[in-house]
Amino acid sequence: MPMQKKVFMTSLAGLVILFLTGCIWLAPVAISSAQKVQAMSPTPPKSGVQNPPLTAPYSVNGNQIIDRYGHPYLFHGISLDGLEYDCQGPADLDRQHLAYLGAGRNTSTETYWEANTVRLPLSEGFWLNGSKRAQCTARHYQTVVKRVVAILTALRFNVILDLHWVDAGGQSTEGGGPWPMPDVDSLIFWTQLASLYKHAPNVLFEAYNEPHPLSWSCWAANCSKLTDTVSSNDCQCKKTLSYPGIGLSTIVRAIRATGANNLVLIAGMNWGFDLSQLEHYPFETTNLIYDTHPYPYADKQASSWDTAFGQFSERYALISAENGQYDCGSNYMDQLLTYLDARHISWIGWAWVPGGNQACTYPRLVKDARGTPASAMGWSIYRHLHSLSY
Repeated sequence: MPMQKKVFMTSLAGLVILFLTGCIWLAPVAISSAQKVQAMSPTPPKSGVQNPPLTAPYSVNGNQIIDRYGHPYLFHGISLDGLEYDCQGPADLDRQHLAYLGAGRNTSTETYWEANTVRLPLSEGFWLNGSKRAQCTARHYQTVVKRVVAILTALRFNVILDLHWVDAGGQSTEGGGPWPMPDVDSLIFWTQLASLYKHAPNVLFEAYNEPHPLSWSCWAANCSKLTDTVSSNDCQCKKTLSYPGIGLSTIVRAIRATGANNLVLIAGMNWGFDLSQLEHYPFETTNLIYDTHPYPYADKQASSWDTAFGQFSERYALISAENGQYDCGSNYMDQLLTYLDARHISWIGWAWVPGGNQACTYPRLVKDARGTPASAMGWSIYRHLHSLSY
């Protein structure tokens, strides 16, 4: 999501380091076949209501996502905020708390949301280098990510691995920030992730969260120099940095070079929102889903949706992998979900991060880790997920 509404969340990560120590430094290494098996080993589901069985592998045919049985499929779910700014990982990433995102029997203290997909925002800096400030190694972060993916897979979720923050060529450390485009480290990150999960067809790859370079040519291809000012997690302040940008077509080629044929998400310009020039910059590969991130800013209102992305829903498979509302209301999201559903566009709501009654300043879906919906938007998405049949 746009950084101006998110930067304060990074301060939460600092609280964790007072309690967690003992990690060992690990330089980035290739992922072994033994790790692949460990990453995807499911545990038997508990008795009771469960998510429907996964219908992966998926493929793209025209404007449709097709499941293993040849049926059209839509991803509907929730973004699990935290792993992009917290190397140790937020609390409540255990099986019971993750289960609340899916099917289950509600109680007076537990609420299940009926999502079929969970999106995990990640940091390439943590994956490759860990965090000195949090005394967290790359190995520890990788272990956390792999454990969460394994739990979600055992719970029968689809999982979107989202490259959310980059490090601007090593200049923005401690997780990095939302720089305009991927960098050279992103190629290492995706080579390792794609190699690890290329045999996990329920895992999708979101090439980069919210691109916002100055030109479409830079969006698609490499840029010799990108300069931008954004909030960086190392100083929790704004930095102005320049670095060579890596285009999304290069990221896709790196993923495919591993042999991975997983679905890949490609977000548009203007912080992931704008796909209007899509046909001028084709990607030479299959199994792509184009991604839009609507938020209620002046240039992202309903009057712009047709031009920005809706016009392509009859030609390309589309998803809104991030969206939300900041004002305790739900009018924007109610209109958006109706629009997306009418065009058979998949969607993922932002964001599952417990926050009490703070949903008026940040688009939180839940009040607590047990799934209690927060604000009008939280209740709206909760009800909408329950209205869908899988």
